[in-house]
Amino acid sequence: MSRHGVSLPGAIAVAVLACVTAAQAQTTIEVVHAWPGHARFHEPLAEAFMQEHPDITVEFRVSPPNYQEAHLRITREALTNTLPDVYYAGYSVLRPLVETLGPRGQAIALDDVIAAEGEDWLSANYTAEVLALGQVDGRQYGIPFNASTPVVYFNADLVRQAGGDPDAFPDTWDGIIDLAQRIDALDADIDGLDFSVGSIPGDWFWQAVILERGGAMVTADESAAGYDNALGLDALTFLRRIVAETGMAVSTTPDPYRQQFFAGRLGIMVASPSGVRSFSEAVGDRFEMRTAVYPVTDRADGGLPTGGNAATVLAQDPDQQRAAWAFVKFMTGPRAQADIAMVTGYMPTNRLAADALAGFYAENPNYRSVMVQMDRARPWYGYPGPNGVEIWRAQREIIDQVQRGTLSPDQGLADLVAATNGLLDR
Repeated sequence: MSRHGVSLPGAIAVAVLACVTAAQAQTTIEVVHAWPGHARFHEPLAEAFMQEHPDITVEFRVSPPNYQEAHLRITREALTNTLPDVYYAGYSVLRPLVETLGPRGQAIALDDVIAAEGEDWLSANYTAEVLALGQVDGRQYGIPFNASTPVVYFNADLVRQAGGDPDAFPDTWDGIIDLAQRIDALDADIDGLDFSVGSIPGDWFWQAVILERGGAMVTADESAAGYDNALGLDALTFLRRIVAETGMAVSTTPDPYRQQFFAGRLGIMVASPSGVRSFSEAVGDRFEMRTAVYPVTDRADGGLPTGGNAATVLAQDPDQQRAAWAFVKFMTGPRAQADIAMVTGYMPTNRLAADALAGFYAENPNYRSVMVQMDRARPWYGYPGPNGVEIWRAQREIIDQVQRGTLSPDQGLADLVAATNGLLDR
């Protein structure tokens, strides 16, 4: 028994390596992933897996709309012992998942089964930095499946019309704000920029604003917000500044500004690289869409939170554990990861896939931006205790008011720190 859960028994770990024989009984595993739209790559890859493993059937449960809702569902299912066999946990909720399931013996550490695969297999497929995304307290509870850091999308046609150079897109916020102002001035129906931090379900953008300045989400002992200082005030002042100086319309969901961007009436926005393919299809031939790296303010210590999820094994039955691990290996293996990178824009979490994609990135530079800033990738911090979702709900309302100008950055920081500290479970 580990601090948070259990490890796959050594016998199971060894058995995973054995060849599957036709005489084995059919095993069905149930899988849950967030974001219904991600079925476009989950389902074809599951079909490919089942062709290679005819003794295993993969069934998907209905997908929750985001990582936060998925986490709430899984914690409810833990109470009724109706957990799926494989669950793709968002990095920001992996820690509270383990802390919730661990005391019930439902969190499965993968260290033993990984050890049975061998060090050569491990080092050939995953870097230590990637594996760290799926760890809690030094134990491997998930294998990273999707990974991304925020990137900038821009309308190259509007950039040119505003006197900018798409081949030399600004790599500082001052440069982006200046360019957004010039794009905004082109026409009353055109806006220059959108970076509505509270528009997405999780705190990914907010963590980016703090981490890019070299800050931390909490103090070292995790007892309080880590930005109750000049850095936090600078972050909120910046978020108000971009609205005031560019005329940005603050949104509470990404739909308005994405539709505006797709229609060619928004110059610049921040989003996940996972949308490169779908955004390109939405834009069509209306304009030239490009991507650029996210501008990091502190070039020495600044980083970006890594979004995405890790594949966890929650199966309790030994046969389903074996099948679940085989599925996780396939989905985080080179073939699946290369396919996902090309279909979406996510960074591949498998190093063999990343090596194989060098030619693809050279021919498709919009997919390359996220790879260029890999050295800036940091873990997406998960708050201790059960209140992570509630913390962001409180934070986003305050940040939204600051961006809209109904709350000053100074008062916003005080309210943000108070709300966060009041919900921290430490």
